[in-house]
Amino acid sequence: MSTNTKKKLQLNILTPLYIAGSAALCNNISANEVEVFTVTGSHIQDSSLTEAVANISLSAADIAAMAPNNLADVLTGLPGIDISQQGGISGLTYLSIRGGDPNFVVILIDGVKVNDPTNSRGGAFDLGSIDPSVIEKVDIFYGSFSTVYGSDGLSGVLSITTKKSDQLAANAGVKVGEDITGGSIRVSSPIGESVNFNLNASLQDRDNSTFSEAFQRKQLTTTIRSNENLNTQWDVSAFYVDGEGQYFPEDSGADRLAEIRNPETRAYTQSNAAARIQHEFKNALNVSLHAAFSKRDEQLSSPGIAAGVLDSVPPIETTTKYKRTDINVTANYPLLDSLHAAIGVAASDEDGGMQSIIDFGFPLEANYSLNRQVESIFTELAFTPFAAINVMSGIRYDKTDNLSVTTKRLLANLSLDNNTRLSAQYSEGFKLSSFFALGHPLVGNPELQPERSENIELSLAHTLLKNRLSTSMSLYQNTYSNLVDFDPETFTNVNRSKVRVKGAEASGSFQASEAVKLTAQITYTDINTFEADVVLRRRPEYKGSVNVNYEITPTLNVAAKYTINGKYYDSSVPTGQLELDGYNQLDVSVYWAINQKTNVRLNIQNALNNDQEQTIGFNNLGSQASLRIYRGI
Repeated sequence: MSTNTKKKLQLNILTPLYIAGSAALCNNISANEVEVFTVTGSHIQDSSLTEAVANISLSAADIAAMAPNNLADVLTGLPGIDISQQGGISGLTYLSIRGGDPNFVVILIDGVKVNDPTNSRGGAFDLGSIDPSVIEKVDIFYGSFSTVYGSDGLSGVLSITTKKSDQLAANAGVKVGEDITGGSIRVSSPIGESVNFNLNASLQDRDNSTFSEAFQRKQLTTTIRSNENLNTQWDVSAFYVDGEGQYFPEDSGADRLAEIRNPETRAYTQSNAAARIQHEFKNALNVSLHAAFSKRDEQLSSPGIAAGVLDSVPPIETTTKYKRTDINVTANYPLLDSLHAAIGVAASDEDGGMQSIIDFGFPLEANYSLNRQVESIFTELAFTPFAAINVMSGIRYDKTDNLSVTTKRLLANLSLDNNTRLSAQYSEGFKLSSFFALGHPLVGNPELQPERSENIELSLAHTLLKNRLSTSMSLYQNTYSNLVDFDPETFTNVNRSKVRVKGAEASGSFQASEAVKLTAQITYTDINTFEADVVLRRRPEYKGSVNVNYEITPTLNVAAKYTINGKYYDSSVPTGQLELDGYNQLDVSVYWAINQKTNVRLNIQNALNNDQEQTIGFNNLGSQASLRIYRGI
């Protein structure tokens, strides 16, 4: 299937205005950035002891090389990752890890959990809320992580760290194009000898005759923090985003098939605040306190979907509100040189609900409001009996008003020689039922039990050719049970479904010469739903990517990424379930440093102008080019 496409050119002019006037900072303000609190996928703070934790990290330089327009561009092509954009560019963007549902992933922004359980998405977070230009690092952790993060960590964790610096600097930018405008500012400044201040702000506004491409997003992040070299370290941070968009409803068939041509509209705000402090005592005891608050308000107006192969969806007006407070106290202590321990307690308070009016030919109110508190205790041990062996274990107990859950994790890392490492992992996860599944007056069931997961993984990493060639292979099995499903006979949600995902991931990186580097990965996923007529949507069996980076000269660099996706199933109301052909995409980026103060980056997404639909009925935008000019003063 294909649709009409059009090529676009957008010009991004970013003019840094560095207060410090340092030539060394003109090309890379991130060069001297400091991360006081690191995310390791563990309560053990020493990252050298957590090598067994399966993860991928992308730096600000990695992200900039992709010249991304959104976070989906950053994550596409990574091992085990599926990205779903519902409703076009201005719609909802979700992440799936190793075949799990989007609401099986914990999403953290500067350590603050932002999963929202009040709507029908069940806790999945819209990644379109994040501007990639403010991101310093992205960490993806694979497996069940409830021993670390509690509920929702069934298939993995996505941790986003925003940009911070200890340098006195500022930059401002503006973005213009055929139908897009925007801008950004960034300021960092020391305050005295021991404190740093950072601020990032951005705006993006896109208006187009096709409303599925129209959206606006305003974002602000700010941090005040201590220097890294103090015994007592602390930071206070805030995050705010305000966005709106209009698009065809999911499953409507969109541009090509939707009979109702009115847009679905959505407006949202996300507000986070966090404070962290940690102190290292003379006896090597390290104690940290983390307090976080998040709040999300969202308004949705849907015109409904006309009947097709599947039944019609009625128009609906919805307002959801959700707020969450978390407090976490953790102590780290080296019991022996080879044995480190972490122990802590956590408490969370959630409050949220929905007000909605469904149009069945007559207005029907469907409102609910719920509150939930969770108290937790956890511990972890990291044991290194020999230089070649590292073992981690963890256990966590979570209790709410009427139920409790215990989860466990065991990881081992064995260095067979200087070039070969074998890792194994067993982990358990749970997800408390969403407020929507529990409390919705039409389909909610307050007796629902937590969804559960078990993850088993075996990985082998090997380097060759004097470390010029790095390879890795992972085999995994994730079993999800007690899953929430809608029962049409009782017209309510029930616990009954089970899904097992088996997969393999292989990746490699080859430094062909000083100027040329190649990386590649391929993922195979086999999903068993234990029901003959049930398949999971947008989960290709095979997918992969190939990346090439060529430094032609010290001032001229070319990078290309080719992503491959096999066949997968999708569904819409007009068509029912269909198997879609796979699709491939080539993205190219050219970087030219004109001088010490000026550089240019040209990016072409979908350079081969593949016009194949990736979601039934939704228009593929075809090739898109962007030119970004950075000027230092």
